[in-house]
Amino acid sequence: MSIFILEDHVIQAQNLKKLIEQICLEQRIPYDFIEATSKYEEILEKIAHCTYTPIYFLDIEIKQEERKGLDVAQEIRKVDQQGIIVFVTTHSELAPISYQYMVSALTFIDKNAPSTARKQRVESCLQHYVVKNGMTQQEDYLLIENAHTTIKVPFQEIEYVMTDEPHRLKLMTTNRLIQFYGTLKEIEQYDARLIRCHKSYLVNVQQVQELDSKNGELLLLSGKKIPVSRRLLKPIKELIGQRDKREW
Repeated sequence: MSIFILEDHVIQAQNLKKLIEQICLEQRIPYDFIEATSKYEEILEKIAHCTYTPIYFLDIEIKQEERKGLDVAQEIRKVDQQGIIVFVTTHSELAPISYQYMVSALTFIDKNAPSTARKQRVESCLQHYVVKNGMTQQEDYLLIENAHTTIKVPFQEIEYVMTDEPHRLKLMTTNRLIQFYGTLKEIEQYDARLIRCHKSYLVNVQQVQELDSKNGELLLLSGKKIPVSRRLLKPIKELIGQRDKREW
């Protein structure tokens, strides 16, 4: 999946990009890149070089041109008849007009809708792409087996693992807590994405939203915070940088 975002508001563009990354992580949807830009020319130039059929999230109003996104959609259709076009806008009143442009848009996403509703619409668009293009969603589990227990957890649900008491651990996921016997040193060997951030914590690097160096904390996608040892600040920052370059 190749994903383009046309948005001239920097914060809104980054928020949508993070939301799509989060959904792809949660739903195990593979993609080769997500590009957010305010320059529609960059999108048009790169379409021919895409390995996979793109999905486009287009703001309708670009640089105070109220219908620019509709014009861009027409230009996209001249070179890409199969890609999925989604309009993201505050101008929901333009929905009926969009049919006049004959670009076969999938849907509209209202920027002013509640965050939960926006996420559901974006998720529906990505799932529509998966079905339309016959993609196979990746099975990605952490399987822990030792003399005491066997645990199989979808990796995208794992937030962190922490020491509870000697030889006993807590594995925190997005929706449950799992307690089992073992050591962090053992668990650290299971997957390179589980990284040491503190003597008592391993964190799933894919769940990290932000590193707060001043307070020695990691902010996770769920809003939870876990500690970071001062001596590990630099390597953690480097690992997050590798992740953001799609090296994970």
